Amino acid sequence: MADDAFALLQKPLQEQIARLEIAEASDIQRLAFPPILEGKNAVLIAPTGTGKTLAAVLPIFDLFVAARSRDETRGISILYVTPLRALNRDILRRVSDLGAELGIKVQVRHGDTATSTRVLQAKSPPHMLITTPETLQAILPGKRMREHLRNVRWAIVDEIHELAADKRGVQLALGLERLRNLTSQDFQRISKRIPPILRVSK
Repeated sequence: MADDAFALLQKPLQEQIARLEIAEASDIQRLAFPPILEGKNAVLIAPTGTGKTLAAVLPIFDLFVAARSRDETRGISILYVTPLRALNRDILRRVSDLGAELGIKVQVRHGDTATSTRVLQAKSPPHMLITTPETLQAILPGKRMREHLRNVRWAIVDEIHELAADKRGVQLALGLERLRNLTSQDFQRISKRIPPILRVSK
């Protein structure tokens, strides 16, 4: 591909990027792809509308596709945590089609999720689960969901600046630590945030 950042990805991902008619990687994508593909934890800091979501999701999907080809994926492999249910739905809308083209099932789980959907997720979990800190804490004790979450290999935390400064940040940290104790191996962590607002005193 013309863009060196996209050339780091496997052919199935490149084909989807071409389908989406994304001609050029953004700055945050060029910076984020190499360390994420190397398995490193990362914090992506960039303004809204600069491609942070794809900067996190594309390389994680690439790693998932590679792991699946080696028969190394089970249950819920990718956890995506956002502070708001509305953001859950927005992320689902933005990545579910891409996931479907790659054979990656993406679903949402929060307090408004229908009981029938929860039952289906317990029986047949998605590859990527989008949720909130509160729902993560709520589903961790469940016997079936615990078994599915035991397989998480990648965790993305969106808008982490909205969570870090209050009790929800503590709740998220505890939830991720409980998840870490549950998984057989440490999972890669990607956090996203916008740059801090600089205030100059007069």
